[in-house]
Amino acid sequence: MKKISKFAIALTMVVVFLTVGVVFAAGGGINKSIQVVLNGINLVVDGRMVPGDNILYNGTTFVPVRALAEALGKEVKWDAQTNTVEISDKDPGFVEKNGIKIYTKTVKYKDEYTDVSLKIPVIEGMKNLELMDRLNEELEKKALDLKKETEKAIKEVIEESKKQGWPLRTGSVYTEYEALINDNGTMSISVIYYEYSGGAHGYSFKETLNLDLMNEKELLLKELFDGSADYQKVLTDEILEEMYKEKENLFPETLQDFKASDNLNFYLTDEGIVFYFNPYEIAPYVRGIAEYKVPYESLKNVLNKDFARRFLNS
Repeated sequence: MKKISKFAIALTMVVVFLTVGVVFAAGGGINKSIQVVLNGINLVVDGRMVPGDNILYNGTTFVPVRALAEALGKEVKWDAQTNTVEISDKDPGFVEKNGIKIYTKTVKYKDEYTDVSLKIPVIEGMKNLELMDRLNEELEKKALDLKKETEKAIKEVIEESKKQGWPLRTGSVYTEYEALINDNGTMSISVIYYEYSGGAHGYSFKETLNLDLMNEKELLLKELFDGSADYQKVLTDEILEEMYKEKENLFPETLQDFKASDNLNFYLTDEGIVFYFNPYEIAPYVRGIAEYKVPYESLKNVLNKDFARRFLNS
C-alpha cells in the first residue's frame, strides 16, 4: 500500500482569497460562507501531478478525494442515499463497457466452522431494470444459499467429530466470477461455486449467465443457431475434435457417447463460444472444469443470421 509519506507537496502559495458557499452533508448539515485559498499547493503522488482544485482553509489543505484516491490506485464509490464516500482497493473483477458495469459484492469472514469468501457479481446500467434486478437477486441468492447449506453441513460434521473424538476440519465456501462484455453485443458472467464440508476434497462447479445486450434478454444456446437439424451435428464434431486432443484425461465413454444438445453449458467471447463441463461430467474430478472453445468461423454455416453478422463482423 502506498503511504502518505510518498507524497511530495510543493507549496506555491498563490494567495487568492475567495468567498464560497459550502454545503455540508446535504439534507442534514449547515451552509456556511468561508474564505479559502484556491489551489494553494501542487499535489504530486509518486512524481505525478494530481489534477483537481484544492483549497486551504484555517491552516488545513483540502484536496479532491477522488483524484487523490485514484492516484493511489484506489476505487471511489459514492452512495447518494447515505451521503457516503467509500474508498477501497480496486475491484479486480470490475468491468465496464457501453454503459454496462459489473462490480463485486463481497462477503468474507471466518468462524469456528467455516471459512467464507463470496465474490458476487452485481450488474448496473441495463435499461431493462426489471430483468437486471431479477438477475442480481438470483446471483446473490445462489451464493448465499450455498453458504447457508455448507455452513449447516460442516457444523453437523464438526459437532459429530467432537462427540466421536475425530480430527476436526473446518469447512469452506467461496465463489468467484469472470465477466465478459463482448463487442458483439453479448455478455457472459460465469460464476464458480466451491464448497467443502468434509471428505477427501471439496466440490466446485460453474454456472453462466448469458445475455443479449442489444435486446436485453437472457440468451439460450439454441437461439444462436438457425434451427436446422445440422447445427447440433456441427457442434458435436467441433467439440469432439477438441476433446480428442486430451482424450487421456477424459472418461473413455465420453468420446464414444458425446452428442451436443441445447443443454450444453457455454459462455460467449469475441472469438467464439466456449463450452464447458463441470467435474465428473466427462472426466474425473482431478481434471477440473473442462473447457473447449469453438470459433464463430467454424459455425458460420449454422449460426442465426443476426448472430452470424454480429459474431463474424465484431
